[in-house]
Amino acid sequence: MNPKFSIVIPVYNSEKNIEKLYKDLIVELEKITNEFEVIFVDDFSQDSSFKILENLSLKDKRIVVIKLERNFGQQNAIYCGLNYTKGNYVVNLDDDLQHNPKYINDMYLKLLDGYDIVYAVTKIKYHKKYRNIGSKLTDKLFNLLLKKPPSKRVSSYRIMKKELVNKILMEKRSYNYISASILKYTKNIGNYYYKHSQRKFGTSNYTFIKQLKIFIRIYIYYSENILIKKIRINKEPYKIDKIIDRR
Repeated sequence: MNPKFSIVIPVYNSEKNIEKLYKDLIVELEKITNEFEVIFVDDFSQDSSFKILENLSLKDKRIVVIKLERNFGQQNAIYCGLNYTKGNYVVNLDDDLQHNPKYINDMYLKLLDGYDIVYAVTKIKYHKKYRNIGSKLTDKLFNLLLKKPPSKRVSSYRIMKKELVNKILMEKRSYNYISASILKYTKNIGNYYYKHSQRKFGTSNYTFIKQLKIFIRIYIYYSENILIKKIRINKEPYKIDKIIDRR
């Protein structure tokens, strides 16, 4: 029997966050169901993240760990994890403890109202000013390029039906931006508002240059402009070094 929930978490240099995230996640998931899997995708971390994940998988067979051969970026790491999901409902959240797992059940209940996907969003921001500006620019790009309903917001904290995930996985591109892929297949989006948590350890991996590159890549890989399509790079979005699945 397939698990009811699949949780996909991209990991990069998060050795101080992983164990707390795991504990908090398990507590909340067990309130909802016993049928779940948690898929951690280590995006070539340079700290002890993979070793910690490996040890967690020894204690809990519901934990699947994927280690990538090199750093492919957060979005491609998520895309990799989506390929291994078996649940009816798929949840994405970040590894930095800013997405509190206690909201998963509320997001799930909102999804049952008839949405294809529910994004958890907040009006409170703790990011640097340029990230807030970058998020607004990305939102405008989604409105224009992918016809996102202006009243809806997207984020990396979301729950979606497996049918939508299957559609996303049919697309093969070198660079994936999951929300851009989602918007190609549905505008049936719900928003759940929650209180954002501040980062407890470390600093964000995003810089102004990285934010700008993301903006440009979204345009290159999701535009229907014929000239833009010609400059796309055709290569594998990820390569796996190791998979730990003890089920």
